[in-house]
Amino acid sequence: MYVILAPVTVLLCSAFQAQIEGPSLRIGGCGGLYLLAEPGELWVNIAKTDLHGGRRDTRLQAILLGPDRRPRDQAVIERDGSVRLATDVDRKGVFVVNVTVTQDRYGEYVSWGFDTNCPRYLIETSRGHRDARHTEPIVLRNPEAKGDICFLPRSSPFRIEVSDLQAGSPPLTVYDATGGLRASLSVDDTGQAQANFEADASRGNSPWRLHLPVQQATVNIDGVTRWEKDDRYADLSLWSTQIESFFPFHDHRWMLTPYSRTFYAAPGESRDLTFRLHNNAGRPDTLSLHVKHLSDWRVDTVGTVTLEPGETKTITVHCELPSVVSTDQRYEARVVVNSTLHPEMSTYSTIVAHIGEAPYAQPLNLPIVYKPYQHENEQFGYEPDYPTENQLYFDTHNRPSIWGSGGVLHMLKGQNWSSVHISEATVSQSALFTGKSIRPIGTKVAFDADDDIYLLAAEGKNVALLHSSDGGKTFSAHVIRGREEQPRSWDMEQFSGHNIHDGPPPILRTVQTQGMDSRYFWRRVNDLELFVPRKEGDQIIIGDPILLSQKAIGIASHSGIPSSIVSRGDRVHIIWGEATDPDEEVPGVPAYVVTYDRKKGLLGEPVFVGWGPPANDVHNTPSITIDSEGYLHTLTGTHGSPFAYARSLEPNTAHAGFTEPELVEDELRSTYIGLVCGPDDALHLVFRVWAQDGVYHPTSYYANLGYKRKLKHEPWGEMQRLAVAPFSEYSIFYHRLTIDRKGRLFVSFDYWSTFWFYRMDHSGNRRKTIFSPDGGNTWKLLETKDL
Repeated sequence: MYVILAPVTVLLCSAFQAQIEGPSLRIGGCGGLYLLAEPGELWVNIAKTDLHGGRRDTRLQAILLGPDRRPRDQAVIERDGSVRLATDVDRKGVFVVNVTVTQDRYGEYVSWGFDTNCPRYLIETSRGHRDARHTEPIVLRNPEAKGDICFLPRSSPFRIEVSDLQAGSPPLTVYDATGGLRASLSVDDTGQAQANFEADASRGNSPWRLHLPVQQATVNIDGVTRWEKDDRYADLSLWSTQIESFFPFHDHRWMLTPYSRTFYAAPGESRDLTFRLHNNAGRPDTLSLHVKHLSDWRVDTVGTVTLEPGETKTITVHCELPSVVSTDQRYEARVVVNSTLHPEMSTYSTIVAHIGEAPYAQPLNLPIVYKPYQHENEQFGYEPDYPTENQLYFDTHNRPSIWGSGGVLHMLKGQNWSSVHISEATVSQSALFTGKSIRPIGTKVAFDADDDIYLLAAEGKNVALLHSSDGGKTFSAHVIRGREEQPRSWDMEQFSGHNIHDGPPPILRTVQTQGMDSRYFWRRVNDLELFVPRKEGDQIIIGDPILLSQKAIGIASHSGIPSSIVSRGDRVHIIWGEATDPDEEVPGVPAYVVTYDRKKGLLGEPVFVGWGPPANDVHNTPSITIDSEGYLHTLTGTHGSPFAYARSLEPNTAHAGFTEPELVEDELRSTYIGLVCGPDDALHLVFRVWAQDGVYHPTSYYANLGYKRKLKHEPWGEMQRLAVAPFSEYSIFYHRLTIDRKGRLFVSFDYWSTFWFYRMDHSGNRRKTIFSPDGGNTWKLLETKDL
């Protein structure tokens, strides 16, 4: 059911308003609820009040989901109003209500509240992200009622700070789990109250209660609305209005994930599925599992698993379809998990099997339109059979590799993936770099003409170029010395279509010399240095740094993975953006290209290639590639504006000048360049783009993963949407575009919503790769057999 509370349905709302007008709780922010529901009817009433006088289109969307995160009911409240979400519960589990608001990701312009027939519930106050420390203050907006905030107090010292109280209000009181008075907080003339609590190792497993005589306040509690790195429940902004409603969800967050798995198979085929068990508690726990069959088929799993505090283990669930299948060709079962530590805790994940070919085996009907809690597995039965940590790079024989986040290099050997732990395979070339505690620097993998492998990695403050000449069996570490005490970032050349070199890849280092400017949050000033390593026998000589600029804005490479370097023969071409004087009005970040001649050791003068708006924004990292004839192609980085394209006037040099910059598309609200050049010299561009066209989200802006192509000697083509975010407001895809030696395109991407509630509910990432075998005409979800 999807209810739109528009004027035409107001009377319908009024007809049952008497049943649901009860919620006295009016809170700010977004977020939602977790409910430990017993079998029977479950209902949740959601009420919303606008605070903006009709000046915004703040539509509250509420989604009721089962323990398997399948939507059970959902509604949208357009203006002031109330709605009931309801479902039948056939098995105990943790149900969810997700609350988001359009044009108000921080919940500043609406208040919402709820009541429910479920006696066990927790509220999670969660907003959209900010580019600052994560805090989730509890905002109460009903001065006509008193109220309680019940919370788990951490065992380390903590502080309660309350503001926006009415001056002269009675004191606030804090009670411990036994009902004993722990503090009385007097309200000062500015409407503030606070209290400090010393460390106590005995607390933290049972809730305390903060009582407010007037429910008008903004409340911050250490360990509940703001956190330290070592907090056990960091970023879990969970609380309740009643002690009795508390249940031990803190300890069982992500107890069994994924919440559901869908697959396709033939009659009689078996499948082993992997699930994760997690103990989020500070004490050991034994989880017991069993299968509830909803169809006649075989599903088996382990009986019990013991987990230490914070430990995660994987289990295998064996599924076997019958040889003779039912007419509906759908089979379902639930994996049920119970806790020994908290016997009242029980929830489940759902497995669904369909008979037939999986939709992901066919080319995609683009775009992939994500819906809340419905991504590739739910829509297509997709489960990647390859490492998904990062993007693929290909050697000259077109063998893929992935530089994993844990210092693991994944390589496809035949039809099987192998993994090399670099710390175990590194032979140190310096006392500064032992190779025993390596962490990756960036995610790029480079290859030379001999298929030697190159990676960037760090150990402590030291950064090294890792080199393997034996197919990844062993690596030597070559330290890049200097400026270890300053903030640094790194990039290196990788294959982008037509750049193959005989030796190690050129490397860029930015060294921050000025931090954030108070007037420009994203402004940074860096020295930009080039290293041109070379092979000498069995050795790699890093060489001295070559200063390119003292005003570089920096390198933003978490999305797009823009190419800052491209080379051919002895010539290395580098592109970067520069910071400008904040008092000077300029159209954006100026982008420059320079050519360095390795053989002659000569560095040319920087050549301006275009502006990337807005000015002084490190997001605006430009990108460069080279075509088969040696012409350089550049795009200026932007933050929500069209990219500007330019091409060199002569091959393999920046110093003959560039064409006048031209926008790839007017009004394109784009960010994060991914740029490669195909065998036919077509340029391929993948980026995030905002839209506010009402096509997929009717009332606010939303994120799309966009693709554009420029055929040789032709203008840029129209944008194609590759993916659409499930929510409006801010999103990011962390996309990375690469190309193999056959010219096939690969886009690795995740999905990251601004809404903390949605992100925190999911365990792990959602990264996957789509690929195009035909230069962007068609796209398909990747399988290992496609490689």
